[in-house]
Amino acid sequence: MFATLPSATADQPAFSVANLVILIVVAAILYPLQKKLREVVSRRRRERWAEEERLTGHEPEPGDRPAPDDEQG
Repeated sequence: MFATLPSATADQPAFSVANLVILIVVAAILYPLQKKLREVVSRRRRERWAEEERLTGHEPEPGDRPAPDDEQG
């Protein structure tokens, strides 16, 4: 009457094309969102650091500046 765990999982294949499609769709949605979020957070952090340096009057040391290829502009 009730399916036990071994009998319920015996019919399921370990790999399913439907599961692969679901994984690809989820990744296609989440990866761009994660990338955009990282860019926004990094930009805001750099702006906050620049504002703090401006307010304190400290000049950034050469090691504190981001590398030229690190700029997101």
